[in-house]
Amino acid sequence: MHLNWPGGQLIWQRPGGLPGQVKRHDGKVQIGPVIGIMTTGVRNDRMRPVGIRTGLLGDFVRAAKELDVLCYIFNAADIDWQARTVRGVTLVGPSGNERWSFQVFPLPDVVYNRVPHRKAEVADDVMRCKRRCQELQIPLFNERFINKREMYNWLLRDATTKDLIPVTERLTTADTLARFCKQHALVYLKPTGGSLGMGIIRVVRKGQVYNIRFRRDKGHRNTTFSTAPALYRFVRSYNATRTYLMQQGIELMQYKGNATDFRVHMHKDGSGQWQAAGIGGKVAGRGAVTTHVHNGGHVLAGDVILRDWYGADAKRMRQQLIESSVRVCRSLEGLLQGPVGEWGLDAGIDQNGRIWIFEANAKPGRAIFKHPDLREAGRRSARFAIEYAATLAGQPLRKEGAG
Repeated sequence: MHLNWPGGQLIWQRPGGLPGQVKRHDGKVQIGPVIGIMTTGVRNDRMRPVGIRTGLLGDFVRAAKELDVLCYIFNAADIDWQARTVRGVTLVGPSGNERWSFQVFPLPDVVYNRVPHRKAEVADDVMRCKRRCQELQIPLFNERFINKREMYNWLLRDATTKDLIPVTERLTTADTLARFCKQHALVYLKPTGGSLGMGIIRVVRKGQVYNIRFRRDKGHRNTTFSTAPALYRFVRSYNATRTYLMQQGIELMQYKGNATDFRVHMHKDGSGQWQAAGIGGKVAGRGAVTTHVHNGGHVLAGDVILRDWYGADAKRMRQQLIESSVRVCRSLEGLLQGPVGEWGLDAGIDQNGRIWIFEANAKPGRAIFKHPDLREAGRRSARFAIEYAATLAGQPLRKEGAG
């Protein structure tokens, strides 16, 4: 941000203890870049100001602090547009002894959209913040969530990515379900707006019989249907408020007897190039419908799994996985308005070594980075986000995230 310097006096004085790069240029003082992380649920709690998301968002604030960049978290409702100030929270103090501090900050130079869910995304304060940022030409990146249907439709229409996506169609009638299951012996039925593997149903057709597996009451259950209409009625009652998609099932490679896929955490770096900050392997729990940790799975470093499968060829497969992920990220940029700096991709490798992309998350979680072997990847991921934000603000940092 730029501040006037009338009579040698700052209009806004940076509070002591906060990071930030201060420069004078043409009679003005430049303090920045100033990065604001927009969310909801910030509360007056100096231990956990964003509740269970304090650790997730704190990763970005901590990375900014290490790069001597001022970054704060704020509720979309806590902006005084007339005064051009924001009440937010940031980390202060030496590394290892940091504490959360609430301050009144200037408007950010760039906004990183980390609104936590779809309902909050359409709240009046969030919509107003987006609109005002556009009017004031404040860059805002990662505009919104996407749902599975629009993601699959987009990627399947793109010649550069359609070979990476399993066949996917909307579930509309019992007849469409019967036809799809006839074409694909293994099918996954997915709610369009679901997350964490919630609501997914696995269907295996054997002759005229449909064997399904699904999650209910914190456990997995099996049942069988002899007709497609009976299965269709079950799906509609199982998750009555959701629109479902039918997706071709892929027989994934297995690690120690369990289906395994990967979370590829993608970021744009300070030069605007897509990079894989980290790759986590997700190993399904015994008998689970999906590989999600929520469903009993566990995380390993992706390289550990690739070496187990491919030995000396693991680096080549890792590079193919990254190249496929970059193709998807580049394609999906066209789906959102404004700049995009991050995607969390769920990818898999089948028994023939073919790479598939199953999901693209616009606001990915960071659970994979809790694994000891992926903690440095987590720090790299957070640095990429800050470096990209600084570049969008027109104040690129001298050093871009390496490591």
